[in-house]
Amino acid sequence: MKYNKQITGLSGEYFVAAELLKRNYQVAITMGNAKAIDLYATDEETEKTYSIQVKTLRKKPNCFTLHTRKIREDTVYFFVYLNPIERPPEYYIVTGRELLAQKKHFYGASLGRRDGRETVNHGPLREHFEAWDKLKSV
Repeated sequence: MKYNKQITGLSGEYFVAAELLKRNYQVAITMGNAKAIDLYATDEETEKTYSIQVKTLRKKPNCFTLHTRKIREDTVYFFVYLNPIERPPEYYIVTGRELLAQKKHFYGASLGRRDGRETVNHGPLREHFEAWDKLKSV
């Protein structure tokens, strides 16, 4: 079955928004196809607002396309595998600061490809599984 990329992306954004709401964050979802930020989440206790970018794939261990030139240090990146319908999504959470400081680790051989398709590899993301505390570190 072929899936619509826009629906896949929106699914990931809504799943992340729901998880953040469950954790007592106020969430604003931005709309549009060419946006730099997908969500804003405000911590109810500290009133700090976080910028969030969500990258979503249907299954693992595929790689996530994310050009290094577009990474922002102050943004939190959620890499989401939707998984089959009978299984919950998986969340891998990394700060922009981490991605920029460890480009070779996260991107491997795709770093600086001539065709411009830089991808974050699944392997390095494993240590960031369900790392919800990353929001507090930005």
